Amino acid sequence: MNKFPTIEQTDQLKDYQEQIAHRRLPVPHPDVAFSGTAGSHTEDAAMSFFGESAHFISHASFEDVFKSITGGGAHYGVLPIENSSTGAIAAVYDLLSDYRCFIVGEEKRAIIQCLMAAEGATLDTLQEIYSHPQGFQQSGRFLEGYPQWTCIPWHNTAVAAQMVAEAKNPAYGAIASPRAAQIHHLNILAEGINTATQNTTRFVIVAAQMENRPNQDKMSIAFHLPHYTGALYTVLGIFERHHLNLCKIESRPIPDANWEYQFFLDFLGAEDSATVDDAIAELIQGTVRFRFLGRYASKK
Repeated sequence: MNKFPTIEQTDQLKDYQEQIAHRRLPVPHPDVAFSGTAGSHTEDAAMSFFGESAHFISHASFEDVFKSITGGGAHYGVLPIENSSTGAIAAVYDLLSDYRCFIVGEEKRAIIQCLMAAEGATLDTLQEIYSHPQGFQQSGRFLEGYPQWTCIPWHNTAVAAQMVAEAKNPAYGAIASPRAAQIHHLNILAEGINTATQNTTRFVIVAAQMENRPNQDKMSIAFHLPHYTGALYTVLGIFERHHLNLCKIESRPIPDANWEYQFFLDFLGAEDSATVDDAIAELIQGTVRFRFLGRYASKK
């Protein structure tokens, strides 16, 4: 680790301090962007976090949500980032790296996957099943029992349900939430088909600016590592020295840099703690392209 910070590291520390100092208050009656359509798991998470005071705006893709936030079309975005049985949702991590947005909250929701189809369809008539890749992964054991079906990836579970409802084809089925079946008037042919009975997805609430909310005990950061032996070990030692609980580490390949990775870390620490600030200063000095992604209240 360098004894003296570089100009870039000094700027990163100033940026962190300015973002903390200029945190805004939560927006009342906000516009909230989410991926998918009515009945999606993400819409459910958004409604759970914001309640009835918000105006919800559906988007076709994860990136459209980020564009809406950075372009002023929405105050917040809600995105799935991790599932308890299938792991990280890589596309969202990559977009957190590409866009200057901050995590201001998180929500955890139990996910129930259902197989649904239009009136007249049965398990025997189905030939093509549509869902988001996560829907297929989470329902893998059930699908193994029907090798004759063709699983066709769709960009969102609820949008897949909408398409099946509009097609009214007894050969089509969708894997989505019970609410999606209700909204799009589909019959549930098999309920709770997810392999893991404890199937939970963690969603992040993102905004263009950091916020000052109660009980902000969780922090997310991202960084590249310098090229020396033991660099990751050295960085992880910072958390031990400052008695901070590291609760998540994820790595993503850096485009156009073979075998190099960006690391994403979540950790717990007391709100507005000098210990956290000292640790951040050390982390900035010990890493490359450090970014503070947010401070927010953890959900149990």
